[in-house]
Amino acid sequence: MDFWTVKNVTGRLLVGLRWWNEGNSETGNAWRFESLVEGQRVINPYESRWFWIVLVANPCVWALLCLSAFLGLDWGYLLIPITGVVFGASNLFGYFKCSKDAKKQLQSMTANMATSAMTSAMTGRLQAAIARV
Repeated sequence: MDFWTVKNVTGRLLVGLRWWNEGNSETGNAWRFESLVEGQRVINPYESRWFWIVLVANPCVWALLCLSAFLGLDWGYLLIPITGVVFGASNLFGYFKCSKDAKKQLQSMTANMATSAMTSAMTGRLQAAIARV
């Protein structure tokens, strides 16, 4: 139910995106991606941010549950979190593919992470050098 709701309702209402998979016997499977044209609907940035945070967190939480079931040797329940990871990851993949800003967001997140890592490394070295003096 959650997969269907996120894929068909909240994605369209909160961020103006929709994706689906069409299958027929002649051409096989085809992924379709839709996004609203700029100006067609106003998207609340707060709602959009929460949509993307939860969309990314979902497969991560399922992966932790999968790891927990694996390490707890609870083999009977391992199928449930594996299914959650697959559905959550496919939802994330679908929305990243249909988002016009996905590449920009990914590049800015990567750049921010690299910048913060470099800054913290340089700060650590500077503090170590000052401590030696």
